[in-house]
Amino acid sequence: MRRRWLIVGVVAIGAAAVGITMATRQPTTAAEESPETTEPRETAQVTKSDLVDEEKLHGSLGFGESKSIGGEGSGTITDLADVGTVLKQGDSPWQIDGHVGPAIFYGDLPMWRALRSGVDDGADVAQLEQNLTDLGFGADVVIDEEFDKHTSAAIKAWQDSRGFKKTGVVNPGDVVMEQAPVRVAEQKAGVGDKLSPEILSVTGAQQVVGLDVSLDKIGLLSVGAAVEIELPDDTRVDGSVASIGRAATVKQDGASATVEATVALQSPVGSLDAAPVDVIVSTPKATGVLVVPIRALVALAEGGYAVEKVSGSTTQLIAVVPGAFGDGIVEITGDGIAEGDSVVVAP
Repeated sequence: MRRRWLIVGVVAIGAAAVGITMATRQPTTAAEESPETTEPRETAQVTKSDLVDEEKLHGSLGFGESKSIGGEGSGTITDLADVGTVLKQGDSPWQIDGHVGPAIFYGDLPMWRALRSGVDDGADVAQLEQNLTDLGFGADVVIDEEFDKHTSAAIKAWQDSRGFKKTGVVNPGDVVMEQAPVRVAEQKAGVGDKLSPEILSVTGAQQVVGLDVSLDKIGLLSVGAAVEIELPDDTRVDGSVASIGRAATVKQDGASATVEATVALQSPVGSLDAAPVDVIVSTPKATGVLVVPIRALVALAEGGYAVEKVSGSTTQLIAVVPGAFGDGIVEITGDGIAEGDSVVVAP
């Protein structure tokens, strides 16, 4: 159970501040029975809880930064992937002259040269062989930096599957290199347009929260740490810190310096593509402490606090010391009160 942690002194929990009941009682160093009552009274159970401090950091739900992808040549665009489409390895983001266009390949290196029999060895050859193997065309391929007959055969099999001539050559315009699946954010060209360097705008495929975190708060985050994301309807979903920047910037004149961070969602929010959200960072402060609803506290006229413990058909005032409170509960310590006890809660 997660609760907001606030350290307070006993005098800070006044009756007016939290709406607790006032009672004139004898000092509560010992339990005292109260008269039997026939009217039903609201009760709550004393429970153990781990208390945490919750810090809210404002962010934006989305899919991260976008970039443009495109091609060059004299062909005409005859079909385009729709906005929201996730493009994976082997998919074509558009068609050219009625035929499938370039394929999405995964890798860090751009396609900077034509790859064919006789080319110099290189990491881009290994990258091509890895993609062909991932797509099911590299049964005999050894993934290395050498372009050999098995590499050529795999290319021809891949070309045949796409309805192309089996040339055994992969040109830079035949693939679009990405590091992972991408999501179409915008169509920057339309059907009937000529090929251009900007045809689609794409983002990462995973929904993320982007944050600009002030320098005094950045220490709350660590990569991989679990967090919660509070959506506009106040529901929460789980996430984890994906990245934390290393450069502080000032977004506008007069503003404080901030560091960019991203949070990955454990499961996508299907109902929203973009929204302002809060990232909830929880810091443990106490483990296994006794808590009751704040309305269970009885402020005594002579000072101090108690809870009215239910004992059969009667109740007893038990002296307690309040500690942390928040979200309607308060930590208590005292003799004669234990987990599982029932206490009276004021209406």
